[in-house]
Amino acid sequence: MSDAQTNDKPLHCAVICFSGSLGGLELALLRRGAELQAHGHRVIAIVPDAPAIVRQAELLGLAVDRITPTLSYLDLPAARKISAVFDRERVNVAVVGRTRDLSTVMLAAGRDIAVVLFQQMQSGLNKRDWFHNRVYSRLDGCVTITERGREEMATTTVLAPEKISVVPAGLDMAHYAPDAVPCADARARYELPDNAFVVGMVGRFDRGKGQPEFLRALGIAATKEEGLAADLHAIVVGQREGDDAAYLAELHGLRDALPFADRVRLHPFSDDPRYAFRALDIFVLASHCETFGMVLQEAMALAVPVIGTDAGGVPEIVTHDLNGLLVPPQNAEAIADAILMLYRDVELREKLVETARTSAVSRYEKETLYAQFEQAVRDAIARRSGG
Repeated sequence: MSDAQTNDKPLHCAVICFSGSLGGLELALLRRGAELQAHGHRVIAIVPDAPAIVRQAELLGLAVDRITPTLSYLDLPAARKISAVFDRERVNVAVVGRTRDLSTVMLAAGRDIAVVLFQQMQSGLNKRDWFHNRVYSRLDGCVTITERGREEMATTTVLAPEKISVVPAGLDMAHYAPDAVPCADARARYELPDNAFVVGMVGRFDRGKGQPEFLRALGIAATKEEGLAADLHAIVVGQREGDDAAYLAELHGLRDALPFADRVRLHPFSDDPRYAFRALDIFVLASHCETFGMVLQEAMALAVPVIGTDAGGVPEIVTHDLNGLLVPPQNAEAIADAILMLYRDVELREKLVETARTSAVSRYEKETLYAQFEQAVRDAIARRSGG
């Protein structure tokens, strides 16, 4: 069969993640599945019986099978259930969202079904022991979202480098166009004054996301600039039901200690974060080590100036002083100084907005990156079939 004929043949794909929670990693995997389905491929989502991830898969229009393994590795009863789904759906490729799920999926896949890892996390751990050698030798392909991820996979596992592709997450640039959500509408949704200077974060409430450093930075910045102290409002978006109560109490304590606490609000997670971004004058990603940072892409596409931490995959998105500002991780003082720089320098904000939108459109256009992802999946199928 020719390459052209192979690329015309619809895929029968399972996207699989046994995480019981719903965060950016799980959402990105489900979105990849939805993109495949939108391009005419048959897709089934295999996820645990957990309401949040099941609901999200269904919202994206994916058929769902609920399977909840009891073991992290080599769960034979779960593998039998997965195998039954593979047979029923005539699956020829499984795209797996977590490394720990690979061994169970591979039991189900047998010798004929291709297995692709959609690798979004970085651990730095050496995985060249006998168990991982067997797993990564069986793997037919791996899609990472950063060059750093590719390098880590090549150096810490036995996976052949030619099996590793780098495909960042893509965005629908029309959906994320600045005029798609007027700033006035966004501020009205979050009850923010039109003339306020608004700084904010969007992301899961987790210590590694840096919300404490962000809240401390607001206080530091306000003490250094009287005008900012008068104008400043802030939103922190991303709280979910079931978040750690002690951590939430800590965040509320940090917020309440600010002299302008009534102008700093913590908001629930939103299925449409565009309104949060468009309400902002500055978006801050304060993560200690973010593997990628899709929220940066979204903010940049929506023409919001960004501050990100110089760690993980963030420097692959943000070039300091070109399309955003980079600061050291876990450094509230540096975040405060960056906020002040952008507050004081309107021309810098305008420059960053222009270059941020341009770089987002040129590098992260959804359809271009989708085509690269589909090709990586097809290449894995070809390896498995010996083509």
